[in-house]
Amino acid sequence: MNAAARLLNQGTLLSRSWVVSIFLTREQLPFLTMIAAVLISGLSVIYMTNTTRSLNASIQQTVTERNRLHVESGQLLLERSTWTMQARIQNEAEGQLGMVIPDNKSVVVVNE
Repeated sequence: MNAAARLLNQGTLLSRSWVVSIFLTREQLPFLTMIAAVLISGLSVIYMTNTTRSLNASIQQTVTERNRLHVESGQLLLERSTWTMQARIQNEAEGQLGMVIPDNKSVVVVNE
């Protein structure tokens, strides 16, 4: 008990150099630090590679969606121009609504 109390009072039991000297020698410390740095670097590379791949997949999906919407927009513009052609409107008016073009005798011009 006296030996343990003496070590605590001297501070050698809890000192940092004591912990390092038990587990590592001075020659091993730089080597283990380098191994830890290499492991952290490797894990960082793996994480960044995975993140880059997922972002590239997301970009590819977005570009595909943009191209699909661009094609659909072109088709809708073509359909709109088809529906607004004068001949198409006249055919629809005559066929579905029974409208006819009035002859000159039926036309009344109102002057103000």
